[in-house]
Amino acid sequence: MKQNRRTILQPPSPPLAPAGLPRTRPAAGPPPSHRPLITGSFLDIQHVNNWDAQHWIDECREWQDENWEAIVADMRAMGLDTVILTNCALWGRPLYPANRRTVGLQWPLPCPDPVGAIIRACEKHGLGIYLGLGAFGRYSLNANPDLSPEHDTWLASMAHDLREKYGRYRALRGFYLSAEAHAAKGGGLFEPADCARTAQFVKAIRERVPGAKLMMSPAHLGRPRPGQRDALRRQLEQLNVDIVAYQDHAGFEKLYPELDFNEAAEGYRLIKPLHEQAGQELWVNCEVFEYTAKRPDGRRICTPCSFARLQRQLRAAAPVADKLIIYQYQGLMNKRSKQVNIGAPGTDALHDAYLRFRAKTLAS
Repeated sequence: MKQNRRTILQPPSPPLAPAGLPRTRPAAGPPPSHRPLITGSFLDIQHVNNWDAQHWIDECREWQDENWEAIVADMRAMGLDTVILTNCALWGRPLYPANRRTVGLQWPLPCPDPVGAIIRACEKHGLGIYLGLGAFGRYSLNANPDLSPEHDTWLASMAHDLREKYGRYRALRGFYLSAEAHAAKGGGLFEPADCARTAQFVKAIRERVPGAKLMMSPAHLGRPRPGQRDALRRQLEQLNVDIVAYQDHAGFEKLYPELDFNEAAEGYRLIKPLHEQAGQELWVNCEVFEYTAKRPDGRRICTPCSFARLQRQLRAAAPVADKLIIYQYQGLMNKRSKQVNIGAPGTDALHDAYLRFRAKTLAS
């Protein structure tokens, strides 16, 4: 059965219902404040591409519970109330002590349960968390041509296993679909194959964890044309998720100028009523990285963007977004410390500039 909910995440919130028991539909929350402030961020234990995450992946591989708690506490201090754990598995192997029969053998890390450590930190510091279902391989659906017939069952089993292990925590708000859907050529709609594929595994997940809140973060669609809106409405209903957090693609603007986050923001305004009709929240995922720097082998790496650009992104998206999140605090705009020993050149500058902007915005 299609389950649509229209809720703004606002602690405290009940923990996910036990498997088999749908959660009571909560009342609608207050409208967004439209302040251009970040309230959520992605966080990864291990990124699927070691080149993208070059400035944090190696250090985070060695992190223990206290390191994960430190970064979550820092995120809360910066005004964030939501963590989206990008993936609870790496190339098909779980990053937590999963059910070996249904999910697989845990990827060995010094921290015995990093997923649990992050959830407990969120619980302690008052943040909600969405747990990433995946990653099977790469995040992009169109970069995973070898998805196995077992893929959908595996994702659903992971959702069930995660809820069994961590559903008692009030911080657990739902699940994030790590596989990313893309826009069709010319924009305005999702690629039909990606839409159908996502709807297929969402159905499998909902059968195993009824009542769970599901979010996805697909490519933005640009500015849909009037003739596309009925088709897009049908696609949103087909996807059957509760939150759509569009990537603004600002991180790629120097490589692909056509991925204009200002045009994307105009598109959000046009399609917001369609999301409301589908009972979905519309979040915007503001990218805080540049993707122009290269390693000697030619692979590109994520480095922090300028605050001036981030400010433009936030101001463009804030008037329509139910929530502004970023990719990502970790490694790109975190506060550096002995326990949070990560970051690239520019990380500190972006962190400090945003804190000054936030204080000024809250005071105005």
